[in-house]
Amino acid sequence: MTRHFSLMIHPSKSLLFTLGLTLATGLASAEEKAPALTLHDLIVGAVNANLELSARRLDPEIQNNRLDGAWAAFEPTWIAGYSYSSSERAQNYVNNALGQRFSPVFEEDISRWQTGIAGRLPFGTQYELLTGFDRTDNTSIRNPGNGFSTVTARFVPEYVSTTTLTLTQPLMREFGPAANLAEVRLQRSTLKTAKHDLEATALRVIRDVAAAYYEMVFAQENIRVKQEAVAVAEALVRDNQRRLDEGRMAPIDVTQARSRLSEAREELLLAENFLAQRRNTLRELTRDEFPLDEVPFVVDPSFIVREAPAIDREKSLVTLFEQNPTYLAGLELTKSEDIRIAYAKNQRWPRVDLKASFGYNGLAADIGDAYSDYQERTQPTYSVGVVVNVPIGNRAAKARLREAENRKRQAILNLKRTEVVLGTGRTTSYEVAQAQRDLSQIRSRELATLVDLNKSVAQLQFVLGTLAEHLRVDLKTAE
Repeated sequence: MTRHFSLMIHPSKSLLFTLGLTLATGLASAEEKAPALTLHDLIVGAVNANLELSARRLDPEIQNNRLDGAWAAFEPTWIAGYSYSSSERAQNYVNNALGQRFSPVFEEDISRWQTGIAGRLPFGTQYELLTGFDRTDNTSIRNPGNGFSTVTARFVPEYVSTTTLTLTQPLMREFGPAANLAEVRLQRSTLKTAKHDLEATALRVIRDVAAAYYEMVFAQENIRVKQEAVAVAEALVRDNQRRLDEGRMAPIDVTQARSRLSEAREELLLAENFLAQRRNTLRELTRDEFPLDEVPFVVDPSFIVREAPAIDREKSLVTLFEQNPTYLAGLELTKSEDIRIAYAKNQRWPRVDLKASFGYNGLAADIGDAYSDYQERTQPTYSVGVVVNVPIGNRAAKARLREAENRKRQAILNLKRTEVVLGTGRTTSYEVAQAQRDLSQIRSRELATLVDLNKSVAQLQFVLGTLAEHLRVDLKTAE
């Protein structure tokens, strides 16, 4: 089964640049007139084209291939073979029953054909169904009387057919689905982990896109502010120069005004560099190629949140442990270690196998008659037995069990660490209330505070695992 990671946006936004939109507020440069991208446009671009996400999207596919490979252990295999043998050996007896006299050399040629199927069942049963025939030609068949009697061979050459079903059922080690399906269950658990990891990567990319978007909104507005500051500084230089020319101002005032103009221009240059950096960050997150002749884009600032949402701490903690994909991946890892422990415990047992076989055989002068001869048998040929294999010391199995138990403890500790990190982050660096206090206390940095607020909200939703819902994005696994 092939799974593809897909994304749906509500409400629907065009991924392509819509020609004809106006330049975002605050950018006066005519060269930068370009379509304004919305936050949803950028998210769609990231989900469809982000190179890291595209690479990680293959992880579940690869793991699904491994799961198919694990199931392949229970597919039957076809067996076919042919062999030919020729031998000569000395004889030192006379077959009195046939009236044969001494023949110093016994020659025999045997051709053997065989085919059938073999395999293993999830309960541990191994089966092998084989059929075939031997074509035998030897000294006794060619000349049973050896020239001294009238005895003749019944079949020249002889065809001996056999059909046999052999079953081997483990009674202790390798017994039952828990042991025989361990690899399948491990690969299935790893597949779930890969899907959680993919979702975590997708949410992280979306978070980074949102953060870069918020910073680019600030960068665009900051350029407008710096452009106004340059305009004010230029006006001040002109006014001071005019007053100096009129004798109403000292030269130092013109020098100070020009110094302020240089500072304002430097600040504008830094603001333009910051905008270019954020634009490149968004290109890196949302593109799989970078055309050199691309028109610089701007973003639509209307997706900025201006009020911090109310946060229910207890409810958010429950949501975190129910939806955070990183935590869910760690939880799945502990389950996979339980599978390893169960299998390692099974391997400590001695191997006790019940073996049984039954079949028919026939003898004739050709292949068809040899198989028809089965009906002349009154019962099948059969055998039943038990084979016991007990490793002395069994150190390898015991060591694997201890390793599996230690891996389980390690997985639990890592899961607890994830719980602590996520729970701590919920009350410190991810706290939206801090951004809300900053918003009320630092009015002079209103836009920057709004950017911090939006980034904090996005980070909080990312930790909770609800970023997709917060941004009205549906991440689905389509089969």
